Amino acid sequence: MKKFTLNSSLKKIVVVAAFLGIAESVFTYSSGPPAGYTNAPGGGNCTSCHSGSAITSGTVWSGITLTRTGGLSSVLPNASNTLTLNLASPTSTTFGFQLLVLPNSANSSSASIGTFSAGSNTDVQTTSSTSPTRSYLMHTTAGTSASSGSKSYTFNWNTPISFSGGATFYLAFNEANGNSSSSGDNIYVKTFSVTVLPVKWLDFNAFASDRGVKLQWSTAQEINNQKFEVQRSFDGTNFESIGSVKGMGNTELKSYYTFMDEELPQSEVMYRIKQVDFDGKEDYSKTISFDPNQINEPEIHVLSNEKMLWFSQSEKVKNVNVYGLNGALISTFTSVQNGLLSLTHLQDGLYVIELTTDEGKQTLKKVLLQ
Repeated sequence: MKKFTLNSSLKKIVVVAAFLGIAESVFTYSSGPPAGYTNAPGGGNCTSCHSGSAITSGTVWSGITLTRTGGLSSVLPNASNTLTLNLASPTSTTFGFQLLVLPNSANSSSASIGTFSAGSNTDVQTTSSTSPTRSYLMHTTAGTSASSGSKSYTFNWNTPISFSGGATFYLAFNEANGNSSSSGDNIYVKTFSVTVLPVKWLDFNAFASDRGVKLQWSTAQEINNQKFEVQRSFDGTNFESIGSVKGMGNTELKSYYTFMDEELPQSEVMYRIKQVDFDGKEDYSKTISFDPNQINEPEIHVLSNEKMLWFSQSEKVKNVNVYGLNGALISTFTSVQNGLLSLTHLQDGLYVIELTTDEGKQTLKKVLLQ
């Protein structure tokens, strides 16, 4: 049998071709890896292609941060949240990453929570997968360069309408050494916890009435909301439940609630609302104070950017007049139901509200309706 041998030139061609094949597999990911490399349940991480083991401690790992104005513990549903991922390295100027967010109880088949969007940032891009359905954020080719050894990636995370509770961001970060191969790179994996609130709170106020302390609050949206527990404290630390109000369950409409604390306190008292989901998850409103020694006449409040007025001590309100800035009388109301007065029939703009009590006292307030 005749043996065939490669001459030296042909050997060089084969070696070069083989190297180019390896290089192609290495450099392809400089423009972003395929989906599924965040170290989340059901996925791998960058060590699937790069040598070494995933790193979960150390100075570089500790310096990896994910931040949001307002924090990660009070994210609202159905909202666009601007987040910033910060990476830094004392030795490398070439980075790569992939990010995913799943519910805390996620398994290999769990879908991701919400979606990512890059906005105008050309350093990041999105990709997705099916079976399971997941949305990922990762670097672009331009986003691999970190000339100063540090990099900030700003992006948007859009939370869904139908999710509330705890979730986890899964991150895999490649601190590349720039040797144009898959060896010698440091791969870090890290998680960040986030809480999506079940209720979007609006106003919460306490007023004196002839029956005690009247609490009024409103929400812009509710998810899986079973009830509100009204809590009271005389020292601002120890709270007791004094009653409950049924929630709306699921709604994207604004909702209004009233509760009467019939034990008028003799000194300053604190109130807060504990919101309880059907599955037992909890959330709290802000804490407000009420001082019976500083009881004033009825007050006029404009509900957060809506054409609705809310009156304290509404039982003392005899009538309400609405004037234009030119002094012309536009509307008159002789009753205020549940302390609320709708002005949706008015155009956006500034108005003067005149409130007259049953004792003949008047209050004027300029309000902006929009």
